[in-house]
Amino acid sequence: MIRRAWRWVARTLARPPRAAYLCALVAVLNALVWSIIVPPFEVPDENGHYAYVAQLVQAGSLPHYIATSPDLSPREDATLEVVHAFRLPGWPQNPAPLTSADQHVIDAVERQDLSARGSGNAGSASDNPPLYYALEAVPYVLSPSGSVLDRLALMRAFSSLFAGVTVFFVFMFLRELFPGTRRVWSVGALAVALQPMFAFISGGLNNDALLYAFAAMLFFALARMFRRGLDEHTGLAIGLAIGFGLLAKFTLLAFAPAAALAVLYGLWRARRDGRGPALRGAAIAAALSAVPTLLYLALASRSVTPGGIGAPATTLTGAHTSLRAEISHIWQLFLPRMPWMAPQFPRSQLWHTWFMGLIGRFGWLDTTFPFWVYVLAAPIAVALIVGALTTLARERKRLRRHAFELGVYVVMIGGLCVEIGVESYRTLVTSGGIFEQPRYLLSGLCIYAAIVALVARLGGRRIGIALGTLIVMLALAHDLFSQLLVIGRYYA
Repeated sequence: MIRRAWRWVARTLARPPRAAYLCALVAVLNALVWSIIVPPFEVPDENGHYAYVAQLVQAGSLPHYIATSPDLSPREDATLEVVHAFRLPGWPQNPAPLTSADQHVIDAVERQDLSARGSGNAGSASDNPPLYYALEAVPYVLSPSGSVLDRLALMRAFSSLFAGVTVFFVFMFLRELFPGTRRVWSVGALAVALQPMFAFISGGLNNDALLYAFAAMLFFALARMFRRGLDEHTGLAIGLAIGFGLLAKFTLLAFAPAAALAVLYGLWRARRDGRGPALRGAAIAAALSAVPTLLYLALASRSVTPGGIGAPATTLTGAHTSLRAEISHIWQLFLPRMPWMAPQFPRSQLWHTWFMGLIGRFGWLDTTFPFWVYVLAAPIAVALIVGALTTLARERKRLRRHAFELGVYVVMIGGLCVEIGVESYRTLVTSGGIFEQPRYLLSGLCIYAAIVALVARLGGRRIGIALGTLIVMLALAHDLFSQLLVIGRYYA
């Protein structure tokens, strides 16, 4: 069975056109550029993610959150201080260390024989599953220098590889979705590869980079199942994506109900002579989805919470909680408030948090474009959505044949929004803090790519090629101006 599965994986990876690998290469190179231009520890929670890897390597154990002791390790804490890691966020007038005097201070700290072993605390990353950090332990150990900054640079470069994996599976997803229109596969994949927020996170030390890869793999596996049926191979792909994706970050749990629904549909659709492979595929998907997480939970001896592992939260703010208030909170986090709902936010989250954030909010969410850029981007986004809906209306006969598949993708995105909303409400009532960040929506990048691909299918081949070229050029311009924005923020 294992040998057959390995042969199938090898054949699958060998079949894609060269364009799939070229798009993946663009994603890796773009993420590498972002890894270089963003100052150390200016990707959200990067200090905690580094401490997690250091704990795995130095102590051989998982970290644990220590509320009373924010210290990480003497070596990392000293480095955080000299690179001004906590004097840059929220203070746009403070540049990143750039002068020769700054470099002398950094060199002096790196020459000190400070311990790389900390208290076991990894801050906000402490509750995350270990897969991403176990992989990042490789560049940590192989770094020719024990310097925190050298290790971080190698770990960021390694993380950039996951951007390529994500875009590869986005390309494969589009290939399954639009088998007769080859030109749109590259357009959608390149639009993702050049998406600035995606490249910014993937070029940093953040376990979201691996989450995006497994999420794209799951979308591809489900699209393949809808077209080729449920068998051992598709069951293997679905199970691997969910099982190991949960070990990257428990956010992938948001997609599990829709994936289960898809597998049940695959069983129902299987013909009598194909019921055996379908049953075996469902069993493989279920086992691989559950076993890695169960093993981890058994070893960690903790309970599951969205986004990580840890103890159940308790209300610290004295805020009143209710199911009705939570549903209202989740609704208003993504959609306009209904007249009968009590206001949960002072302004529209759809615009300020999600749209503006996905257009560009870098660093610790404090590096933004001038407001007119977001106003200019709004009609472009509306045009993309209208174009995609127009294509769906023109292809409504084909759409009816794939209505259930479309419903599964809607449920996946809905599940992601609900999970984000639940965690947002939980954070609000327990600490009064803000949880929501635009990067959390990037697990649904395959849907963004599908929207772009639908627009590129408008008007036949000639017009479609022109539209596709225009979309890729706009994505490239968006990415380049985002990089210039970050360079100007930290180094001007």
